[in-house]
Amino acid sequence: MKDKLERKSAAFPMVAQTVVFMLASVALQGVTLAAPTTITPYIKYDQFGYLPNMRKVATIVDPQAGVNAAESFSPGIGANQYEVRRWSDNVVIYKGTLSSWRNGATHQQSGDRGWQFDFSSVKTPGSYYIFDKLNNVGSGRFEVSNNAYGDVLKQAVRTFFYQRLNMAKLAPYADTKWIDASAYDRAGQDRSATSRWAKGNAASARDLSGGWMDAGDTNKYTTFAQSAVLQLLDAYRANPAIFGDNFNIPESGNGLSDLLDEIKWELDFLKRMQNASGTGGLFLKVGVDDYNDISPPSADTRLRYYLPECTSATLAGSAMFASARQVLVGIPSQASYANDLLVRAESAWVRARTITANFSRFEENCDDGDIKAGDADVDQAGQRQSALIAAIYLYQATGKAEYRTFIESRYSSLEPVSNNWWGPYNQPLQEALLRYTSMSGVSSSVASTIRTQKAAQNSIMSLTDYRSGTDLYRAYLPDAQYNWGHNVVRANVANIKHDFASFAINAADANTYKELAEQHLHWLHGNNPLGLSMLSNMYAYGAEKPINELYHTWFNDGTVWDNALTSPNGPAPGYLVGGPNKSYSGALSNISNQPPQKAYRDWNTGYPENAWELSEPAIYYQAAYVQLLARLMLPPAFDTQAPTAPTSLIATSTPTTTGVALGWGAATDNVRVVAYDLYNNSNLLVAGLTATSTTLNTLTCGTAYTFTIRARDAAGNISADSNSLKINTAACLPKTVTLYDDVLSSVWQDWSWDVTRNFANTSPVKVGSRSIRAAFSGWGGLSLSHNSGITTTSNTKLTFWAYAPVATTLRVNIQTQDSGVEMGNVNIQLPANQWTAVTLTRAQLGNPLLIKRVNLQLGEAQAKIVYFDQIIITQ
Repeated sequence: MKDKLERKSAAFPMVAQTVVFMLASVALQGVTLAAPTTITPYIKYDQFGYLPNMRKVATIVDPQAGVNAAESFSPGIGANQYEVRRWSDNVVIYKGTLSSWRNGATHQQSGDRGWQFDFSSVKTPGSYYIFDKLNNVGSGRFEVSNNAYGDVLKQAVRTFFYQRLNMAKLAPYADTKWIDASAYDRAGQDRSATSRWAKGNAASARDLSGGWMDAGDTNKYTTFAQSAVLQLLDAYRANPAIFGDNFNIPESGNGLSDLLDEIKWELDFLKRMQNASGTGGLFLKVGVDDYNDISPPSADTRLRYYLPECTSATLAGSAMFASARQVLVGIPSQASYANDLLVRAESAWVRARTITANFSRFEENCDDGDIKAGDADVDQAGQRQSALIAAIYLYQATGKAEYRTFIESRYSSLEPVSNNWWGPYNQPLQEALLRYTSMSGVSSSVASTIRTQKAAQNSIMSLTDYRSGTDLYRAYLPDAQYNWGHNVVRANVANIKHDFASFAINAADANTYKELAEQHLHWLHGNNPLGLSMLSNMYAYGAEKPINELYHTWFNDGTVWDNALTSPNGPAPGYLVGGPNKSYSGALSNISNQPPQKAYRDWNTGYPENAWELSEPAIYYQAAYVQLLARLMLPPAFDTQAPTAPTSLIATSTPTTTGVALGWGAATDNVRVVAYDLYNNSNLLVAGLTATSTTLNTLTCGTAYTFTIRARDAAGNISADSNSLKINTAACLPKTVTLYDDVLSSVWQDWSWDVTRNFANTSPVKVGSRSIRAAFSGWGGLSLSHNSGITTTSNTKLTFWAYAPVATTLRVNIQTQDSGVEMGNVNIQLPANQWTAVTLTRAQLGNPLLIKRVNLQLGEAQAKIVYFDQIIITQ
């Protein structure tokens, strides 16, 4: 079926569109796609719909050049020949007359001549279609609604969940079509990746798990993540209310926006990239060393490698950490996390300042291409721009003169200011510069220079072109922008136009800037010569003709995820592809010779056809699109009613030295209670609780507490306090806590993995009459978990004896929760045939506030035996 459709599409592309519509009806299991008897492909419109107050203009076309030049369409051009009809009952709610574009001239970028149908007066919410009375044909269905893009936004954000590595995609968070086990968790993969310069060497192994796969490949890049993270943060800044806590990801319902949860998934990976260096700098890249695509990702058994620290990665990390800190610090539950990001951002800044000799020389050749596929290096100019972004957000966070001096002494020598061209290739920096102009303490002359230069940018892709009607499709870009990654350029053109309105520059034209940004969104949603919504597999969410195929490792050619219409599963929904590329270099004909806006084909084959040049998605494409949607969408209706107070707060367990279990009665709300916050007196203790019970295990021993609970709804309304509950934690434990001394202590549980244990070994023994014999498989771990956890002090130390018959690498780390992040990860080299005394300070263990779990892990892949004795924690 697929081959037949492709052959027909090549010969009769617009006829194939009708086939697509018919197949889509089958795909939706009998749900009718259109009220008109015939849907014509020559009416182009936003397939999802429009907000009520948007400018709504459909494009009616008669092809003249390009692959569909042999086709023709003669619309009804007489008075009131075009109508908007209600989908449910075909009632006509608006009549209008087409306007000819430039008196019938052919639009060179699309190869079409055409007409425009303005139905902006249709503002009543509902489902509609456009109807041509002369030809008795219509468009597909679209919505007019305050929430026309709600499902679109949700699916676009959910693609980041599908891009996660080292996490299983399981129900209910993944549709059954897109379930996959966790990828790259095997020995020698992301949790123990080794250096590209010391492949397989256990001494170079680092935990670099988490994060998003960059694009269609499964590699992870610090530098490539920069624009994605920054633009997603800006999306949240622009319209936080639309990013709910209900996008159906594993963190949904935790009281934090799911977009921020997704960003934190990437930030946690970037933290590991910084932890791995030990210098404050960040590693550059993680991936494989060949080009093979393996689907699904969980089936990939290849070893994974990293490229070590590079100035480009360190500066990108500083910029991302600093920007994220500014977003998260205002959320009570995230204050501690945010302040850690600030420490990390400044640490990266200091490292970069040192290694670049005060930002005068940069490492530009860290990536030799051995780890595929993208070159993660950034040139000197790009690194200086990262430094400028970092300095702006660090100045906003700290007010330190060092950052202000850096900004004001260097900004004018960097693009976009240096070349006076605020184009679509450094939009996150433009955002940062414009935001800087309103910060306290900024030089008024610097702020004026930035804003004045931005104000003079109307000729750049372009308010001028919009007003003069340069583009038949009302979203002009120069021919040069129809290259690899066109759609991210288009999204960013819309974003840089919206910047005028966002930052009150040329305020008299604010509505026109927004209107132009909207036209680029409509182009991406189907008002383009291809009639394609540039998002994958969105049939279920309103698109009549979305992208069917992605160039993507998981959704690869020939797999069950190949095609949305002709394969059992198709690709996951919501991915933005690269889009038209007039510079396509692959082997297929009828792409590079097309008018620029038609230089696309919906397919996903590899070399020599090189579909990646058009149909590959990427996290930075996706982020720019999400940012655009966020800026244009209306926030949900404002909810001012607070939830009722929770009731009957009680202790459901006897307090221990570090904790107690609590329960309470549920609050109610006119919309929905999303979370509960626990307070000790007036101090927030735990935020974002989603159940009506919790177990605390990080309290201070011998301390009095007075607890209350408050409920919170999605709009941020907070209830009154519950009843108060007073408890006293148990007296503090002795100064020395014994894990093992001839026997395993009764308050410590054995949580080991891939190791055979004998806790009553009689030889060799260092202290007393017994030791632990641990016969490790590769990367196995002797893991001991305390019932409630040990509260640490500045003097806390972990000590033990270890003996190995042959020289062995041991890795020691702790966890503050049984499933928490591993902290410390100290490598210990054990010589052969002698007892080694090991003492690790609290700082070496990552400065934990609590030790819940101690892991003594074999730091290499080869099986080894290690003996342990006298394991204790001292305070």
